[in-house]
Amino acid sequence: MKLAALSCLAMLLLGASVSRLQAAELKIATVDVREIFDKWKYATESKEKLEKAREALERENNERLAVINEYQMMRSKMHQKYHADKDSVSAEEKAKLDRQFVSLGRDAFALEENRRDFFSKAKRAHDREVSSQSKLILDRITEAVQVYALEKKYDMVIEMGGYTTRNVPLFVHLDSAQDITAVIIKRLNESGN
Repeated sequence: MKLAALSCLAMLLLGASVSRLQAAELKIATVDVREIFDKWKYATESKEKLEKAREALERENNERLAVINEYQMMRSKMHQKYHADKDSVSAEEKAKLDRQFVSLGRDAFALEENRRDFFSKAKRAHDREVSSQSKLILDRITEAVQVYALEKKYDMVIEMGGYTTRNVPLFVHLDSAQDITAVIIKRLNESGN
């Protein structure tokens, strides 16, 4: 039993030392994808364009909301006027005010439904565009990193911007790893898009 445990321990130690030897021979590079997202002209222009589209959507939604609020204010004033003048207003006039009040309420409700539907659909479309654009950018970054890694014969490229679930950097230190982030940013910016 002791012999089996000792031989198992010896195998583990041998495996660990072989792994260290192999790791020492690996050519490793690091890259920070978040930094590339922040410094690549195409990515920053795309981010600005998407932000402007989001702002335009918010502006349109707020304009629609302002119209609905005007309807609500008109109803509120009509309600106050009705209660202030209810003793001096004829039955015919009261019926007319009541119809206007109900009509304004229906119109406001319909406008609110329309606004919600518009905003919901437009927001989903915008979110899909953001997702699509992010995927495109990430794919282009990945491709650029792969091309560079093959050219320079790196065995491994590690993304250094990763964090654990406790918001601690995934890799704190990699001995003899070369950071290629700046090279990738330069190449992507020179590619013209």
